[in-house]
Amino acid sequence: MIYDRLTVALLGALATERDNATNAHIARYLITHQEELGEISVKGLASACNVGTGSISRFCREVGFASFDELRREYVGAGREYQLQESSLQMAKQVCASIAQVEATIDRDALERLVDDLCAFGHVMTFGMLKAQAAAVDLQVDLLMQGKYVETCVSHAEQLRRISEAGRDTLIIVFSYTGSYFDARDLDEVMRRADRPKVWVVCGKRHAMPGFVGGRLLFSSAGDQVAHPYQLELAAGMIAQEYAKRTA
Repeated sequence: MIYDRLTVALLGALATERDNATNAHIARYLITHQEELGEISVKGLASACNVGTGSISRFCREVGFASFDELRREYVGAGREYQLQESSLQMAKQVCASIAQVEATIDRDALERLVDDLCAFGHVMTFGMLKAQAAAVDLQVDLLMQGKYVETCVSHAEQLRRISEAGRDTLIIVFSYTGSYFDARDLDEVMRRADRPKVWVVCGKRHAMPGFVGGRLLFSSAGDQVAHPYQLELAAGMIAQEYAKRTA
């Protein structure tokens, strides 16, 4: 996973909450004071954010952690590093090469099967974490332009809730650059039911998938920050193009 679970949760909260909402205020404090998180207590964080301890506990649950202690443990084990390239031109060349890599290696048979499902299902949702959500939005917009309504949302916790509650009439397309989308939350138990949704994962690495994932659209990838999310966005565009050809 390029981005640790805590970063996903905090940035997701900022993207989905109103600027003056309590959760946004807590997330903003944690992002700007991460060096303190390893030592701070629930009471200390509540005092720093001018909220009650109940608000901290509720925030933790709503962004996907069972408790503040779990959130803090995730911070201690997290690694954050921005990959600096030799120059912006070198970065651009790597991105172009990664896009060509998708064109050359994407599984065409899997692409056809995914579009088969896209045509067959009336209820479709598409998701991704952080930058991968850009590909989900790309697909949503391209399909809306063709009269196909697709749901999405930014919060990873909300995405997982919708996946866990979806029924067999729902197709879910997950964009996950490294294939690690489901690593942060174990859905195996809830997804064992017979009426679970059909789940596809579009990813650039042969990452182990949960048993409930019904299909994978794979392409070769270096799996680094530089190519993320450009490879996924190309894959999203190819899905939309194939859908347009099929329904023209």
